[in-house]
Amino acid sequence: MSAYAFVNYVRFKDQSDTYIGGGYQNFFINEERSYGGATYSYAPFALSSGSGSRGGERSSASLVAGTNRITVSLFAEAVQTKLMLEVKTVSLDPLTFADEALVASELWRVASYEMDTTRVILKLTSPLDAVKALVPRRTLSTALAGALPTSGGLVVS
Repeated sequence: MSAYAFVNYVRFKDQSDTYIGGGYQNFFINEERSYGGATYSYAPFALSSGSGSRGGERSSASLVAGTNRITVSLFAEAVQTKLMLEVKTVSLDPLTFADEALVASELWRVASYEMDTTRVILKLTSPLDAVKALVPRRTLSTALAGALPTSGGLVVS
């Protein structure tokens, strides 16, 4: 039988790529951890990796935490100021709980939040959802991507 352990490190960023506030991790109870040069305090949260569409991309996720003044205020501010959420999922050595390998590094746009008496759910969407939030404010250009197609047609020769 195999054992696996994972930790999620999360930090909020503004649209200018500046980190806002401290970081949080959800594995080491009542401990601060350092990862990638940043310090992460413990916070009891769960992260759903979301669902994908037929195209294979994952377009939504959720961060769930208990309902209290701190999480409600933090999530409301994140929505109002249109923050991004950086998530790093790291595998841990199951014997020592030392960081082993980066499994995934994701960047999500904070879209909305909802709450009930026991939990607050921060809804996350793709940062490339330019229709709703114009985040990030970038367009494809030949300088960024090289030659771009000028039509939707495909010719195979």
